[in-house]
Amino acid sequence: MKLCIPMTACLLAACSGPALAGSEAEPIRVFAHYMPWFKAEQQADGSMRWEHWQWFGKGPKHDPDDIRDDGRRDIGSVFYPLIGPYDSRNPSVLEYHFLSAKAVGIEGFIADWYGPGTYTDEVFARMTDTAEELGMSVAVCLEEKAFFPPYSDATSRVEVVDEAVRHLQHVLDVHASRPGYLTLDGKPVFYMFNNHQDGILGRHVLTPDEFARIRERINRPFVFMRGYIDPDMADHIDGVYAWCGSDEDRTWFHREAAKLKDAGRIRWISGVACPGFDDSGVWGWGNGPRIVDRRDGAEYRDNWNTVDAWRSSIDIVQVVTWNDFQEGTTIEPAVEYGFTYLDQTERAVAELNGKTAHTEDNRYPHRLYHLRAKAAALTGEEAERWNRTLDELASTMAGGKHWMTSLRLWYYEKRLARR
Repeated sequence: MKLCIPMTACLLAACSGPALAGSEAEPIRVFAHYMPWFKAEQQADGSMRWEHWQWFGKGPKHDPDDIRDDGRRDIGSVFYPLIGPYDSRNPSVLEYHFLSAKAVGIEGFIADWYGPGTYTDEVFARMTDTAEELGMSVAVCLEEKAFFPPYSDATSRVEVVDEAVRHLQHVLDVHASRPGYLTLDGKPVFYMFNNHQDGILGRHVLTPDEFARIRERINRPFVFMRGYIDPDMADHIDGVYAWCGSDEDRTWFHREAAKLKDAGRIRWISGVACPGFDDSGVWGWGNGPRIVDRRDGAEYRDNWNTVDAWRSSIDIVQVVTWNDFQEGTTIEPAVEYGFTYLDQTERAVAELNGKTAHTEDNRYPHRLYHLRAKAAALTGEEAERWNRTLDELASTMAGGKHWMTSLRLWYYEKRLARR
């Protein structure tokens, strides 16, 4: 799980294309961290199977099967998704997320990923499908802890390295050859969320020597982005990324990262834009809530101001996060703040890259999502016709044809309202 402690790591985005962002000629590109682990699955007996929407650990319990006084489900989050708790495999949900991100200048998602054959692996394949359909990109964020027990069956540090190689090779073989996978200088990009725990195999963090052995065994080039600043690791990775933290933490990160870059030890630096942090819904994963106040959007603005201050050395910005509802770092539209953080993201990205923000279309993907829900209630040939029609609308929306999208949304909403 992500910990919002000073400069504790996770990933940060990367980009495709040969030129460094942040120069006069190239805009800084923006991606968002994405959680692909939500499940809201109806069982044969009518009951629901939930994953990552509930909390039954220390602190107040939250059971999505319980309905609150306001009519919403009791989920383990301080924020409630505008579309309600969802299943990450749902194509309509993925379409809504990708189109909403694209509308505000986010080019794709970096998805937390726990290994071959996991639920996140299944969802990531579907994310790649959606990215390709809508002209966007996705990349994997590895979890370092997944190489170690109890997540793996490794019984030695040698087997930990074997497990890391297995994870990387699976992504390269199954996902990274697809056109929707993010590349940098033509190489598939990996991020890794660092572990910070001790365990039965000592410190459950890869050593520089283990990193070197992993890279030697992979059969094709790739770009590796590691969180935090560790000079001992610099010669074995390609770049570093920041995570949520104070302004002092972010400034320290960029100063130290710039030193490594100037020395030629890394090539890429990823900055961060985080709207705030509040894991009260899961009681700080049982350890007591941690809160960074959003300050009505001021926290997010301060993060973007840090990006602007260091833009000469930053290559990528990662929004942290799109949808980590458990830790309350979301910009996905929610009941409590609506589209506020989508609009704020678009204005920040536009200002950073010298463009004009047009926020009115940020509501369009949400309206399409509800049209999909209405069409899903239809049957037979009529349902097929509507699905084709809405597929075309999604393509129009992804192409940035705002006036045509607005007109068609209005027309289709009128027609489906009569069904």
